[in-house]
Amino acid sequence: TSAIAAVCMVGVAAQANAAELDANALLQADQNPNDWVMYHQSYKAWQYTPLNQINASNVKNLRLVGMHTPVAGKRGVQSTPLAINGILYYTTSGSQIWAVDGVTGKFQWTFKPKLDQDRVDGTIYNPYNRGLAAGYGNLYVGTADGRLIAVDMKTGKEVWTTTPIEGNKGFTGAPIVVKDKVLIGATGGEYSGCCGPIFAVDAKTGKELWHFDTVGGDQRSRDSWKNDSWKTGGGGGWMPGSYDAKTNTIFWGTSNPSPDYDWGSDKWQTDGARPGDNLYTSSIVALDVDTGKLKSYFQ
Repeated sequence: TSAIAAVCMVGVAAQANAAELDANALLQADQNPNDWVMYHQSYKAWQYTPLNQINASNVKNLRLVGMHTPVAGKRGVQSTPLAINGILYYTTSGSQIWAVDGVTGKFQWTFKPKLDQDRVDGTIYNPYNRGLAAGYGNLYVGTADGRLIAVDMKTGKEVWTTTPIEGNKGFTGAPIVVKDKVLIGATGGEYSGCCGPIFAVDAKTGKELWHFDTVGGDQRSRDSWKNDSWKTGGGGGWMPGSYDAKTNTIFWGTSNPSPDYDWGSDKWQTDGARPGDNLYTSSIVALDVDTGKLKSYFQ
């Protein structure tokens, strides 16, 4: 089993109310040190808090004030907890969500999705889950069987679920909420079969708004997988990106191509199972948040 320990830190900024965690509040997440409302803390993706009550001189005085131990599960706790209005939210294996009091660690509620176990067991990334997103009164979590689920932040009840991806790909990384959308990238760069998509869905309904294929999404990508290997290659973008509001751009890191480690020696550009540069895998892609259109990339 694994444990989440909580230390109470009091700051001066107002805390985020679950119902008020809208697009504007998310834009200002870096100005609220009391809360940690997204995987990267804010769209800046610095993973940094300006809280300064704990420092080099007093860190030795820290004492455990609360603990929550979830049920036994494989691989322990791999997620970054969210801290919103005094409540901690975190995920464990199988995309389970736990809500506990941020001061005492007292259990509030849990959400345990019923997974398609045959599909989940057919992946090599079962039962991993690395985190969740928050916005509009909901928490959002991806599952290894290819679903994205919205859960009411106060009650832990399912609001909606959607299955944007089929086959042997799913979701293990945390989503990110931008404007009125939830964005999440597929896991599965170890698997062949195209196309490693990044999705955007409506935050309130789960309706798919756009998707970007990291493999074979445009002619430049298809040309970079020689012998039409993009049709059997694979990729993904499983960890959340960062958002720049000034340019309305989401920057997303993409995963390795597949077949995994299948090189044609020093002739990998012309020989092997997937000769060429295999765009847009192993890259940073810049996408328009409203349309999913590729603005630029760096591999």
